[in-house]
Amino acid sequence: LFHSFSSKIMPTEEDGENKTEVKAVSKPVDITLRLTILVLLAVQNAAHALMSRYSKGILREKYSSTEVVLVGEVIKFFVAGFFSMNDNAETDAVGVGFAKLSWLLLNSKRIILLVILYSLANLLTYYALARVEASVYSVLMQLKILTTAAFAVLILGRNISSTKWRALFLLVLSCILVASPAFNSPVSCNSKEKNPTAVSMMEYIGGVMSILVMVLTSGYSSIYFEQMLKMTGERLTIWERNFQLAFYSVLLLTAMTVYASVTAENEAEGFLKGWTINAWIIACIGATGGLLVAATLKYADAILKSLATSASIVLSTYLGFLLLGGPLDVFVTIGAISTILAIFNYTLDTST
Repeated sequence: LFHSFSSKIMPTEEDGENKTEVKAVSKPVDITLRLTILVLLAVQNAAHALMSRYSKGILREKYSSTEVVLVGEVIKFFVAGFFSMNDNAETDAVGVGFAKLSWLLLNSKRIILLVILYSLANLLTYYALARVEASVYSVLMQLKILTTAAFAVLILGRNISSTKWRALFLLVLSCILVASPAFNSPVSCNSKEKNPTAVSMMEYIGGVMSILVMVLTSGYSSIYFEQMLKMTGERLTIWERNFQLAFYSVLLLTAMTVYASVTAENEAEGFLKGWTINAWIIACIGATGGLLVAATLKYADAILKSLATSASIVLSTYLGFLLLGGPLDVFVTIGAISTILAIFNYTLDTST
């Protein structure tokens, strides 16, 4: 599995032409490896959601979610760095050991845009959830499945059959049904005199627009990262790409953590304040997710990643019902069945 993670992306030149067309290696990916990675990604997403719900929603543990993400990125940084130094796979990275890591950091301009996109999505999440109810957020975020497919067509030139498009639309509707328990949350329609937490119409529209920007950003960033892993002239392994991404993520999250500490009203609040064993587990699961996403984009594609994420929603919903007493009704069940059918409908279709 270690050597299978070491991607080889080879440029090829067309005879009689001066231009170079960059393509991924035509060697087919083992279907067992692909399915294994997708299943692991679905399980990882479900485990992360369940642990976060248990820790924050049930136990009401008080710790910074930003710090959890930061620690997860630090873990990913050291793991990816270790394997980058010790991997013997063919790569364009220059040097060995720490010299190789230095070269990776000095030649990581393309990865900076990806970090900016991820950071923008995180900021828009906070902005949107402060202005729209959870039901609206849950429904609109499912559109990222369609935007990912659209960017795959526009940027990668991928052909998606009508059967696959129908499966993707069904998947969106299915995920909305699975998220239907969030519709029971009250909607703030009263004026601010009656309800201080109510938002104005302009603020509400701003929240909806921010979600739509997130949907576009999510779809584009997934395809951008897939293109970087598969179709650029620079041959770097998955470990090396994750090392670059983790480095800039750590820088950004550290700045956010320091800013939060400086502006905190409670001076007693400090780094890792209120951390529990659950927080450490969530951080480790999050670090694993970053590596699995990169492996998914390399050995499968961004659309299949969306399918795995959708499967994790179903898995976390049913496990949440069994383990945490979460909601489960006929609409959730119909949505879960439809999600499974949509995934099979997409993956089993061989037409283009």
